[in-house]
Amino acid sequence: MNSVIALEELIKEEESRAALLQKQLANHESGENRLSRLALASTESSLEETQEKLTKHKVMYEELMKQDLKELEEKEKLEEAIRRKKYFDNQNLRVKNNNEKADDQKLEAMMILDELPEEVNFEDDELFEIAQKSLELNLKDHKELKDELSIIRKDFKSHLKNCKEEKLSEIELLNFRIPILVLHFSVLLKNIENNFVPKDDEEEKEKPKKFTGFPRYEDWWIQELWSSHQAYFALFKFKAIIMNVCKTGEQKRSWSKIFDNWVFVKKVLTDKGALAHDYHFALDALLHKYAKLDEELESKNLESMETIIKKITKKEDFTKMARNHSLITPYLKFKKEKLNSLK
Repeated sequence: MNSVIALEELIKEEESRAALLQKQLANHESGENRLSRLALASTESSLEETQEKLTKHKVMYEELMKQDLKELEEKEKLEEAIRRKKYFDNQNLRVKNNNEKADDQKLEAMMILDELPEEVNFEDDELFEIAQKSLELNLKDHKELKDELSIIRKDFKSHLKNCKEEKLSEIELLNFRIPILVLHFSVLLKNIENNFVPKDDEEEKEKPKKFTGFPRYEDWWIQELWSSHQAYFALFKFKAIIMNVCKTGEQKRSWSKIFDNWVFVKKVLTDKGALAHDYHFALDALLHKYAKLDEELESKNLESMETIIKKITKKEDFTKMARNHSLITPYLKFKKEKLNSLK
């Protein structure tokens, strides 16, 4: 459960903080690093507070992890049980109406309440503390992505079940990179598709109701990447088209990184030739399934696009430098200073 993971994380942080504070006090006592009176008092107070919270969270954790709930019920006094029942019966409504907490934190707290066993209850402050830690860790998002990645990996392995073992050893690194790349494409697709959902206001009425998918790419762009400027230009246009449907800065940054990784993986597979054909097909099949990304296969369409690319490139001035062109890059500057300091 998310609450268990969040509590474990809180306990780790408090143990680490307590150890640090104890070390500061030990260094003060030994004279290695003397503290001022104010700093000493503050450190002692912080240590006491941290140890109290650590003890409390360990008790909460043990209570949550108890297997024998009947034993817990037997230990509880009847009066305390009645008081707690009245308190926790209204907790969901109390959490919802709390004006001091953000909406996302209240929602997370209510979701934690829903997943807790009936016999386990947390005070409001404790519940919000766990909810905040759960939000910081993005536990639900991480679990969903982990589950999706697990499915993609199984699918990837099924595509390679007939691949000979000696082929696998040649490009073993891609066993990890390809499923992750497919996952990134899948997440980006879902985010972009959300851009095309019409909203209620009149200004959004004309927004398309469905994302038609990524543009098709062509294999020769990768095959001739080091020998043809048309290949570079085609890839640039392909990247730009998708960049234009990314609406947020996060989407644009994600697509830029995904594009770089995609080109890298495709280039590695292309350079391996027939040895990597099974891998290459597995990658394309997964991208088609999870990200709706397809390669152009029709010869007529390939020839037509080549003609278009030639016409466009004729209009481009490849003698122009990039707008932010600079001879001295940040790394070059760093390297010069580093080498000068070593002389």
